[in-house]
Amino acid sequence: MQLSGNSSLLWYQLANDQKESHMKLFESQPTTARDIETFKEEIVNIKSVEDLMKNRTLLKVTLSAFQLESEIDKYAMVEKMMTEDPADDDSLVNKMVEPRWTKLSNAMYGLNLDPDFFQNEANVNLILDGYKTNEFEKFEGETAPGIREAMYFKRVAGGVEEVSQILADKSLMHVVRVGLGLPESFQSLEYEQQKARLEKQIDIEDFKDPEKIDKMIERFLIFTEINNTDAASNPMLSLFQPVQSGGFVGPMPQGINLSV
Repeated sequence: MQLSGNSSLLWYQLANDQKESHMKLFESQPTTARDIETFKEEIVNIKSVEDLMKNRTLLKVTLSAFQLESEIDKYAMVEKMMTEDPADDDSLVNKMVEPRWTKLSNAMYGLNLDPDFFQNEANVNLILDGYKTNEFEKFEGETAPGIREAMYFKRVAGGVEEVSQILADKSLMHVVRVGLGLPESFQSLEYEQQKARLEKQIDIEDFKDPEKIDKMIERFLIFTEINNTDAASNPMLSLFQPVQSGGFVGPMPQGINLSV
C-alpha cells in the first residue's frame, strides 16, 4: 500500500523514528512548559487531597498523568477516587471496571496518609512522567487520526493478560476492534458476547510478542485511514476494505491472531 502524505501509518512511523526531536518540540509548547514549571514549583505545598482539589493546574496535570484530564470538572467523583481506600472492596473505584481510575486511586491514596507525600521526589516524578507521556501522545495525535491510540496501545499492550483487560480499557478496545475490522455495532453487544467473540478472534499470547503488537497497530492505522478517507479519492484503499459478513467485518476466520 502506498502511503499518502497524510497517512496515519506514515505519521506513526515518523513519530517513532524521530521521537527525541518530537519530544523536544512538544516540551517547548508554551502551555506544556508552563504547566510543568507550575507543577514543579507548587506541588511541594500540597499537603492533602483537599489542597490538590483547590489548585486547578496541579489537578489538571495529575489527572492527565492517568489519562483522566477530561474528568476534571467531576469534582465529587475525582475527590472520592483519591480519598477512598482502593483496598476497600466497597470503595467506588472497585465498583468501576476502569483501569485509569484504579491507577489514580492506587497512586494518590497515599496523600491521605502522609502530608509530606509530595516531598518524595518519586511521587512527583510519577505524575510528571505520566503527564508528559499522555500529553505527548495527544500532541502526536494531532497530526493524523489514530496516532494517539496507536502509541498508547504500543505502550501498554504488553501488560494484557486476559480479554477482560481489553474490554475494560476503551483505548485498547478501540485499537483491537478496528484492527480486527469489527464494526462499531460490536460495542452494542452484551459484555459476555463481546468477550466470547474476542476470545475466538485473538490469541492473548500475541500481546507478549512486540512484532505481533506492531502488526495489530499497522492494521489499526490502515483501517483508520480507510474509515477517514473517501475510497473514490484513493482506489488503492478499496483493496483493504473489509467485507461485511454476519454483522462482523471479514474475512476474519476463527482463531485469527495479531500477526494476520
